[in-house]
Amino acid sequence: MQNNNSELTQLLPGESLRIGVDLIADKKSGALIVIGSSAKLDKISSGGVELIDCEYSPEMLSELAKMDGAIIVDQFVTKILKANVHLNPSDTLSTTQTGTRHRTAERTAEETNLTVITVSEESSLVKVFTNSETTELEEPSVILGRVNESLQSVDRMRRRFDDAVAELGELEIENSLTNQQVLEIIQRGELLTRLAKQVRSEALRLGGEAGLVLIQIDSLESGVTNTLNLVLKDHLPAKKYRNIAKAIDEISRQSYEELNDIDYLGSVLGKLPLDDLSTPKGYRVLARLPNLPENLHDSIIQKFKTLPKLLSASPDKLYEIEGIGRGRAQQLRDYFDTLLKNIGFSYINGH
Repeated sequence: MQNNNSELTQLLPGESLRIGVDLIADKKSGALIVIGSSAKLDKISSGGVELIDCEYSPEMLSELAKMDGAIIVDQFVTKILKANVHLNPSDTLSTTQTGTRHRTAERTAEETNLTVITVSEESSLVKVFTNSETTELEEPSVILGRVNESLQSVDRMRRRFDDAVAELGELEIENSLTNQQVLEIIQRGELLTRLAKQVRSEALRLGGEAGLVLIQIDSLESGVTNTLNLVLKDHLPAKKYRNIAKAIDEISRQSYEELNDIDYLGSVLGKLPLDDLSTPKGYRVLARLPNLPENLHDSIIQKFKTLPKLLSASPDKLYEIEGIGRGRAQQLRDYFDTLLKNIGFSYINGH
C-alpha cells in the first residue's frame, strides 16, 4: 500500500506534481494519473506505451495527458512509467462519481490501494482518490482567502485574551478575582489555541506559499500556552491538580459546547461557585520577574501559599527561603512594592 499522505504532500502548491497537474488543467486537456505500480494495477491495465527511463517533469506529464488513456508514474514521482493505459477496474465496486474518468479513478484507487488523480477536461477540477476518500484540490488563492479570514478571527480572539490577562493581573493583586473570570481566561486561551491549530493545518495546504501565514500564526500564539499554564498553576485547587498536566488534558478533551459552558467548565476544574473569589498562589507574578531562577518559584510559593501573603512578605521573611540571599530578597520586595503602587496599594511594615 502506498503512502497516500506522501502523494498529497506532492500535490501542494509549488511541488513538481502539482505544477504538472495545473499545466494540464490550464490546457483543458483532462487526465487520469496513477501514482505507483503494483500487481493489482497490472491486472486491471491493458495497452498503453511503456516509457523507458522517462524522467518525470511537469511539462512531460502535460504533453502525455494529450493521449486518451491513463498515465502511470512511480511512487516517488521521479519517473513516468506508462502512458495511454486503459484501466478496467471491477464495475461491481460502488462509486459516487459521475463521468467515466472519475468512476474509473475511484474504482482503481479502491481496487489497487494506490492514489489516483483526475483532471476534468471541462471544468479543470482536480480530484485525488485514495482507497478511503476523495479530495478536491483548491486553487492557492481560494485557500489563502479562507486562511486570511480565519487569521482575522484568531487576531480578534488574541486581543480579547490579552485584555482579559491584563485585567487578571490587577484583580489578582487586589485579591478580587472570581472563579468565573479565571475560567473565562482558560476558555479564551483554549479556544485561541484550537483555532490557531486549525488555521495552521489549513495554511499548510499552501505548501511553499505558507511561510508568511505561519509566521503570523506563531506570533498570534506566542506566549498563550505559557500564560495558560501559569494561570492553571495559580488558580486550580492543589488537592485536585497536583500536576497541571492532568488539567491540560481534561481541558483539551472538552467539546466546543462544553468549553463554552462556563458552569460546566467550572465543575470540571473544581472552580464553583462562579462568584467565589479565586486567590492566586503567585506563580504568574514570580514568572514576570526577570532573572529569578524558576527552581525558586516552588520554594517561595510553598512558604507563603498565596499571592496576598507573598506580596506582604518582608525582606527578612523572603531571606529565610533557601537560595534567596539578602540582595534577591530586597529585589523581590522592591518588585512587589512596584506592583502594589501601580494599582494604588502601598507596603507599610510588611502588611
